[in-house]
Amino acid sequence: MVVQGGCLCGAVRYRLRHPRAAYWCHCTMCRRASGSAALPWVSVARGDFELVQGVMTTYASSAGVSRDFCGRCGSPILFDMACEDAVDVTLGTLDQPDLLPPSHHIWCSTNLEMARTLGSGLPRHAGEAP
Repeated sequence: MVVQGGCLCGAVRYRLRHPRAAYWCHCTMCRRASGSAALPWVSVARGDFELVQGVMTTYASSAGVSRDFCGRCGSPILFDMACEDAVDVTLGTLDQPDLLPPSHHIWCSTNLEMARTLGSGLPRHAGEAP
């Protein structure tokens, strides 16, 4: 399987070959990096991530860990832990994220209560709320 994706403004485009499991991360760092209650990722072998357009900006978020994003629009794209053979790509930046539904959650010990009940029983609107 080959999937593609990119940032909000279109300056950065990438391709993934043989994506692995997708998952939700609830850690504090992912929440702060994304501004969301949890962040869905998909793992891919380091050599199966290909940047096909643009240049990403890198932020060293902790020792041996970098987070890459579009320097123009700020879209978070890549989580890279140097000691791992894989990198993680933000699921929401894929062109077709529904092709890779998350199969599990990690760092639930630090999740927010709102993430446990995300959307349960709340009114749903096709567009902006009336």
